[in-house]
Amino acid sequence: MSNVVRSASPAVRCIHQVVVVLIALCAFTARVSAQTTVTLSTPGTHINADLYVQGGTSGWVDFSTSGVLATKKSTSDGYNRRIMLKFDTENYIPANAVIQSAQLYLVLKKAENSEARPLTAYNVTKSFVKHETNWFTFRTGQAWSRPGGDIGSSFGTTYVGNSVGVPYKFNLTSLVQRVVKGEFGSRYTRVELIDTGVANSGSYREFYSTRTTNTALRPRLVITYGTSTTTTAPTPSTSTSSTGTTLRVMQWNIRNAQGSDSVCNPDRIANVIVRQNVHVVSLNEVKYFAGECAWTFDMGAKLQTLLRQKTGVTWYLQSGYALSGGRGGGNVLLSRYTPVSSTWKLLSYGRTVVQTRILVNGRYVNLFSTHVDYYNSSYRYTQITQALSWFSSFSEPRIVMGDLNTWPFTNHYYLMAKPYQDAWEAGLAARTAWAFNGTGVTVGASRFDYVFYSRVAALVLKSVKVPDPRVNGVYPSDHYPVVAEFVVK
Repeated sequence: MSNVVRSASPAVRCIHQVVVVLIALCAFTARVSAQTTVTLSTPGTHINADLYVQGGTSGWVDFSTSGVLATKKSTSDGYNRRIMLKFDTENYIPANAVIQSAQLYLVLKKAENSEARPLTAYNVTKSFVKHETNWFTFRTGQAWSRPGGDIGSSFGTTYVGNSVGVPYKFNLTSLVQRVVKGEFGSRYTRVELIDTGVANSGSYREFYSTRTTNTALRPRLVITYGTSTTTTAPTPSTSTSSTGTTLRVMQWNIRNAQGSDSVCNPDRIANVIVRQNVHVVSLNEVKYFAGECAWTFDMGAKLQTLLRQKTGVTWYLQSGYALSGGRGGGNVLLSRYTPVSSTWKLLSYGRTVVQTRILVNGRYVNLFSTHVDYYNSSYRYTQITQALSWFSSFSEPRIVMGDLNTWPFTNHYYLMAKPYQDAWEAGLAARTAWAFNGTGVTVGASRFDYVFYSRVAALVLKSVKVPDPRVNGVYPSDHYPVVAEFVVK
């Protein structure tokens, strides 16, 4: 065969070479696009149950034949409503599949006002049965441990306004990933949507169920899975593999993405993050449909999309937005690692903390992002104390990031610095700390943005820096980021 090729004409040899290249390219394409998308939308097969439950005198009523799915948060138990859905991910998604995306879509049918209501997704820990499920029971003769449903971890929040006829999206990627791995026993995805906002008379939201005649309005869970979450990585440096030992994190208060030129530009924020080649980033003052800077969308989701476009890899989002004082302040964790779990918690006085758990070098690492009050020191004390208590419910090692709005070596600083190591101080002591401004301050004349970590042998600080964040001479925020690099043993 080789003699034939060598004796062929130049044109034939050229064709042969092109064919070989095309075969190689096709083989590569098959590897990087080894993914499947499945839409679970058919009632009775894909969707085993979709219903809502209601408290009070309606607590025993079966709403699984209703044409709608409803949520409501009220001070009167009889008005409270929650949505419950069960999807057959056991028979339609392979066991242990790598879930690249799992998005639940519900189309809004009715809203009592224009307020954006936070609907949080929880996994349901008991296998409930259609026509037998209500506020008090999950099947005939078997009661929930607590009225309204037995729930486990939370898996993100979607804010639902009053855009009737529009599908609202709930990111269930980390939930479905854990389900198909068998972490909850059954590989059916069971989810409960609960309004976690402040109770009021206008909190009622109504979505179309599988009983509506228009199939386009029915609930659907769209799942994309493949053999690897790292197949589309453009270079080894952007891999999300959990086999490496190095973990790079960034903390940054982005001030609504408003730069020193008074322009709000999310692209600049994304460029700085990409430039630092981090695996996980903690962001504060992330807005959700808020008025500042004319933002009219979910800023966290926008940054997630930009990072995906700029790096070529999947980024996972966990956000937590304040429920009091409007929809202004929020904290976000964006991760190139597929989360094992993620959730968030509302602190007192309208602040939040978010969490994500990832697998690095065969070890689970819990990461957190928070932002506490600036003006009121008693609020700040309460919020830090509450956050510390919540952190302790997660396994070590832990990395805690955030804007603490406090100077180093103050009483509020030591609330965090006693149980956790300040990465900047550790870096200074080891001579592995560097700052473009020469001082390490992150805003004004102080350090407000912190990276703390567990004092355990499994987590070793390699270096810490405050990089120059300028993009074309403009500071994208009034804060500077902090980047810490760890070795996970």
